[in-house]
Amino acid sequence: MMKFIVLTRQWKVVFLVGVFTLFVYVRVTDNGQVQEYKQGIRDRVDYIMQNARLPSRDDVQVLLEALDDARKGFSEKQYTRGRMSVTTLRSDIIIHNNSSTSLDSEETEREPNSVPVSKEVVFPSVSNCNMTAYKEQIKNHKGPTIPTLNVYPCRSWHYPSRDTSWPVVVEPSKGKVLESISLAHVEEEARELVEEGLEIQRARVARLADTCNSHPELFIRQYVSLVWDASRSPPLVYCPIYKVASTTWMVYFQRLAHVNDDNRALDKYKKAGKERKKYMPRFGGGHRRVFEEYKAPSSSIEKNRVFQSSLRFLVVRHPFTRLLSAYRDKIERPNPKPFAPYFKDLHRAIILKYRPAESNITSNTPTFPEFVDYIIDFTANLTTAQEWDENVVCWTPYWVQCGVCSSDYQVVIKLETMTEDEQFLAQIADLKEIQNVFEWRNHKKFSKSSKEVLPVYYKSLTKKQILLLYERFKMDFELFGYTVEEYLDYSDQK
Repeated sequence: MMKFIVLTRQWKVVFLVGVFTLFVYVRVTDNGQVQEYKQGIRDRVDYIMQNARLPSRDDVQVLLEALDDARKGFSEKQYTRGRMSVTTLRSDIIIHNNSSTSLDSEETEREPNSVPVSKEVVFPSVSNCNMTAYKEQIKNHKGPTIPTLNVYPCRSWHYPSRDTSWPVVVEPSKGKVLESISLAHVEEEARELVEEGLEIQRARVARLADTCNSHPELFIRQYVSLVWDASRSPPLVYCPIYKVASTTWMVYFQRLAHVNDDNRALDKYKKAGKERKKYMPRFGGGHRRVFEEYKAPSSSIEKNRVFQSSLRFLVVRHPFTRLLSAYRDKIERPNPKPFAPYFKDLHRAIILKYRPAESNITSNTPTFPEFVDYIIDFTANLTTAQEWDENVVCWTPYWVQCGVCSSDYQVVIKLETMTEDEQFLAQIADLKEIQNVFEWRNHKKFSKSSKEVLPVYYKSLTKKQILLLYERFKMDFELFGYTVEEYLDYSDQK
């Protein structure tokens, strides 16, 4: 055994030297054109070195696959350079003029008004983790918030360590924690609400369990962004999801922590204005304040203990309503915030790819059908949580973003029944500060909700587009009991 370990250590040095040689080779032969492949390899090497351990067979396999990706990427770039003329719009968007671009079967079968034009577009990457622009932005910045208006998002998969204490896979228990919670604190007038809520939640978490058990490949260890309130019994753990009342629940958690209750800077405002402003970033509130107030336990073992004994919850809505909300916020708006450069580049790429040159559409932002075509194509081959996480921002599926099948959520709040659901949680978890309170943050005055305008937007899609979109988010539909029929009825196009 010792002989094997010694040899492996020697091999490790040789292997890392080989990787460095590859870096030099790529630098010289391709003039730095495959930096993204280098970064992927470097991340994996750093991962092994930081853990100060011998590479396992799995590590070796991952590294070899990364090297293979780099070689393929180099070959494809060389091939592209010889076959196509390249025009760079930004450092992240490249247009390849190629009249012989092949389309997959789904694209080929589409209606004439949605067939992509004959050009290939490389879309901006959410894994662009060059921090130069970001550091320049925050160099002279003062205040409680970190500016993200003029930088790209930086998404990367955090590989679980060998410490199996965290992250951990908690298999579905169909609401085990709910059954053990004492309801002695629940007032008599709320008992009926709680009993009805328990029946609803039992059905929802049972559906989660059955769906997850049908897909054992989803039981994976992955890091998830969580809000931890370990001060309660049982502890309360929340997984925020973008475009599903996350801002509202961040306000709730600040209210539970009594953020800014004694901030004298707010004294000049009347009661209503004070209540509204006290949770804003400029007064020291906001999402970052929540994560500062509700930090994760410091050790892996403690995270495991608290998580497994906690009341875990998340908030969802119909996947298509959420997708439309994300479209209106990040794609339809000409100046989306934050990460404006990324989304503006994405706007241009979608229009270049999916708007024919002869189109009479003059909008500077993509239409909803153009956006949907982009989603259908761009996510067609994303099958694992890692692939989704490294390539998509703002409309990542629920099952990916919150590790649904690995986290055994005990309460599922639905936006469609949020008033009743959140009050049920407030009662059983004894959250007195938010009992009988209904907030609706991010609801702009005079603007119509996504639910109100659903028919208008989905009427512009063909039934085929809706069905393909459904396939991309099918797991979320199955996990949370949503259907696609209503949306098919909106469309009068085949």
